[in-house]
Amino acid sequence: MKTAVLNIKIDPKVKNEAQKVADELGFTLSAIINASLKNLARSKTVSFSVLEPSARLKRAIRSADADYAKGKNSVGPFYDAESMIRSLRQ
Repeated sequence: MKTAVLNIKIDPKVKNEAQKVADELGFTLSAIINASLKNLARSKTVSFSVLEPSARLKRAIRSADADYAKGKNSVGPFYDAESMIRSLRQ
């Protein structure tokens, strides 16, 4: 298989963390990057997942959970789109 060299600039901390994860999974970092680039070329999409929500999002979730438990700031359930739209218009 022919190969090409790709030089990129990356934060050393990010590289080290990614290298550790790759090692834990039993892959080289090069193999993971190659697989990611192949997926990009094939699907023409880029996707990211956030494994840990931000502190702000955690606070919002806790607040929403507390409101839900108190029956505050919640509507529904809706069994059809029309009833949901009526609720939004109120």
